[in-house]
Amino acid sequence: MIDAGRRLLAGLAVLLAIWAAPAAAHLTPNSEIRLDLAPGAVTADVVVPQSEFGYATGLAIDNHPDSLRAARGYLLGHMAVTAPDGRAWQVRVRRLAFETIAGPPDLHASLVLIPPPGAGDRHFRIDWRVITREVPTHFALLVIGGDLAGGTAETRELVGALTAARPSLTVDRGAATLPSLFASAFRLGARHIAEGYDHLLFLLALLLPAPLLAQGGRWGERRAARATVRHLAGIVTAFTLGHSLTLIAAALLGARLPAAPVEAGIAFSVLVSAVHAARPIFPGREAVVAGLFGLVHGLAFATTIANFGLGTATRLTAILGFNVGIEAVQLLVVLGALPLLMTLPRLRNGSAVRLVLAAFTGTAALVWLVERLGGL
Repeated sequence: MIDAGRRLLAGLAVLLAIWAAPAAAHLTPNSEIRLDLAPGAVTADVVVPQSEFGYATGLAIDNHPDSLRAARGYLLGHMAVTAPDGRAWQVRVRRLAFETIAGPPDLHASLVLIPPPGAGDRHFRIDWRVITREVPTHFALLVIGGDLAGGTAETRELVGALTAARPSLTVDRGAATLPSLFASAFRLGARHIAEGYDHLLFLLALLLPAPLLAQGGRWGERRAARATVRHLAGIVTAFTLGHSLTLIAAALLGARLPAAPVEAGIAFSVLVSAVHAARPIFPGREAVVAGLFGLVHGLAFATTIANFGLGTATRLTAILGFNVGIEAVQLLVVLGALPLLMTLPRLRNGSAVRLVLAAFTGTAALVWLVERLGGL
């Protein structure tokens, strides 16, 4: 009866931890292991409460190199990943630090798990005795944070709880094919651009004055319909080429920039396009500007495709699917806006509507720019 009560309390604790801890925060006293699966490797984001770590190990809990070296040794010595045939996976520590993100401070570790030659990358067992060996009441939640090939890109899926009584859990995500990988990457790219209001606003604001010709520092006469369509196509194509180039460079060559300046650069690009929609500042050169700022926008997409795997074929398939997803939604948005873009200059109050839209876009861009420069 007592054992049943303990099991019930443990189960309730696990459910409470899942409910109380959002993906970007760690507010509960348990540990958490988030796995992101990609072809050829698995990344693991490990969070261990700092107070529990210090109590269980007696090690220093600061970021002195010796302290971090000791913490790294303890972590690697109390966990293992094995293939179904018993061969060990390689565990690499990419980053390790004591830090506070939300709630009490934690030990954060970013790991890369690599299967042995010939072993699958979607079926393995995790043995975990970090803290649980010294503190039997402690537990670690094992969750799948992303599995692009399996169709779950950015969700949290519970595998189970690692405890002193149950220190091992098996992860089996089944088989994955290149078509399923392409389809999942396509959906991820489509959702990413659909939720990327700043990317779409930049492009739409740049297209807003495309049916007009600049005269005396203002937008004046209407451009011919056929010339307008060619101009619109050139801008969209240039933007596509720009962000595709940096996306591919980031995925295949590891090109990266810190997120803060990239996000600020995107906000600035939206502001520039909004000002241009109100008053011409680079008439006739919109395609060049779209291509140059597209390079910056592509760097923002690069953070999403960081875990697209190690194999060349799988990585190229995922990148292609992701980019096609982006372009599909982008094309739908442009086609949906095309009637308004073509008819707006013909309306009596078309100029006023264009200025209102430009002002709205510019205000949003200014807010984003202040937030991103201020680190808010």
